[in-house]
Amino acid sequence: MNWYRSISVLLLLGVLCGCGQAVVLTVIAVDGTTSSPISGAKIYVNGLYEGETNSAGQYLYEHSLDTSFRLGLEKTGYVPWQSLLPETQTSIRAEMSRQATTLTVTVYDADSLEPVSDALVKVTGRDYANSVTTGSEGVARFNVKAGDVFNVEIRATNYDPLYKTVVVENTAKAVDYRLIRNDVFIVEVEDKDTRSALSGADVYIDGIFFGETGVDGKVTSFVERERTHAIRITADEYLAYSDEVYIASDVLVYSAELSKTLYPVTISVYGSDKIPVGGATTLIDGENTGTTSDYGRTGIVYLNAGMHEVQVAKDGFTTVTKTVTADDSLQDILIELDSADTVVTVTVHDNDFNPVSGVRVSANDIYYGITKADGTFATPLKSNVVYIISIRKEGYAPVDVTREIPLGATAITVDIEMNKDFNPLFFVVIVGIILVVAVIYLKRGNVSLKRRGKRPPKTRHL
Repeated sequence: MNWYRSISVLLLLGVLCGCGQAVVLTVIAVDGTTSSPISGAKIYVNGLYEGETNSAGQYLYEHSLDTSFRLGLEKTGYVPWQSLLPETQTSIRAEMSRQATTLTVTVYDADSLEPVSDALVKVTGRDYANSVTTGSEGVARFNVKAGDVFNVEIRATNYDPLYKTVVVENTAKAVDYRLIRNDVFIVEVEDKDTRSALSGADVYIDGIFFGETGVDGKVTSFVERERTHAIRITADEYLAYSDEVYIASDVLVYSAELSKTLYPVTISVYGSDKIPVGGATTLIDGENTGTTSDYGRTGIVYLNAGMHEVQVAKDGFTTVTKTVTADDSLQDILIELDSADTVVTVTVHDNDFNPVSGVRVSANDIYYGITKADGTFATPLKSNVVYIISIRKEGYAPVDVTREIPLGATAITVDIEMNKDFNPLFFVVIVGIILVVAVIYLKRGNVSLKRRGKRPPKTRHL
């Protein structure tokens, strides 16, 4: 029994000796700036990965090492931490320093989205403060520590200040901000008569050209508030506009109405023969402006600058429509009227009043066509003109008739008689027939005398 007890005591001592060789090392990872625990920090022992810290920043490392060892911690956004520990150490507090990273701030104009240069950007945080001026690309860069919160303040001339908060995590951070101008001043221009937006108007403030109005009739400018400014607006075909206006801090839009320039003009109407046409009705842009005098002229009419449609009409003449531009060069509008067309019907018959078809009809040596079965042919001809109407057909004598088509006549009829030609061959044939008949008659007379016993009278020869 004594030997059994001795063996048991020896085994128990062996176990106790073995347990005494195992060591548990408690690793606590904390932020070197805030002392807050760091979770997810990777643990390395002599370069070998062992695990990660928990949400409390702790990791328990149990080992049986009999010599000192190297403990390492790594976490994105932090400088790697290392320390040489004795094998008997049971706890270690690893204070990890944050890595430096870059915060990039880009500043834009809120309206044009163009970069804003010379803007002052100030960044502040825990134990950090720095100010940088943006360059031509509107960019300011700051070297900050990762994993922190920073306040950003941006100021620029003629812009409202901007305040933002940005969280810089474990990598570089880039943010874009837009500044709103506090000196924006909008000029809107309208046509005084139509009340419609006027595009293409040039806007000047204090002699500085700010641009042309767009389709909405507006131009955006930038002026200093709480003072008086000179505004000048010009546009083609409009009277120049000028004003002195005090622009308060709460005034954003200024409205202006432009009136069109008036130009005095007259209308002169002539025929194609250059003779004045009186009594012609004139219309401008669809409105009746009167009739021409015996001298072919109207009274003075005042036109707005720009394009206008002029129409002149008179019975017996074709209506003329013409587009003119009222400006300094336009004083008298010249309109030439052509005589209106008249339907001329040519009727051809023979001396028995039978219609003659297929007759070629020309007027003033211009061929127009041929008569139909009823002997008629119709064609439009200019009125107030003298025509020589010629008709031709084989077997008929040619006929030329002079007619004047009255001014204002809508239709007239020209009646022409056409007689057949005297044919010499026909005359020869008739004469031949007569001779043949005469010869036959004489022969029959001689035969009759012989039968009666009578001799024909003797012919006396000299």
